[in-house]
Amino acid sequence: MVRVLAAALMAVAFFQAGAMSADQDSEADRPKGARRRARERSLAAEMEAAIAKTGCADLGGDRWFSDAHGELFQVKQDKCSIAFQLKKRSGETYEKKGVVRGTKVLVEPPFPEGQLLPNQTVVFESGARWVRKW
Repeated sequence: MVRVLAAALMAVAFFQAGAMSADQDSEADRPKGARRRARERSLAAEMEAAIAKTGCADLGGDRWFSDAHGELFQVKQDKCSIAFQLKKRSGETYEKKGVVRGTKVLVEPPFPEGQLLPNQTVVFESGARWVRKW
């Protein structure tokens, strides 16, 4: 009888502990979304301020992007002119140049036209993306 009572009390304790951890998990999930949205608002405000100041979005500086193949690269920007290094399949690097007009990213052909999103990801007409990593 004592064993049954002890087992029942243990089951109730585990059930309550599980319910409490489920409540804590849902609360832990919510701030992640809030932080993500706050970060996106901050990036969008940063982009709008740069456009208001110079007439073009800022892709240069300490920003690193990941190309369609997952390779990291950095964009060098002087006013609204950009230059960046990409790798060929053989491993050698080559430089591409372009300009940024507002949120449009125009690179030497054969690059399609790109659009800078508020989260600072560049999406090209071909479907390729440059995702800002940091």
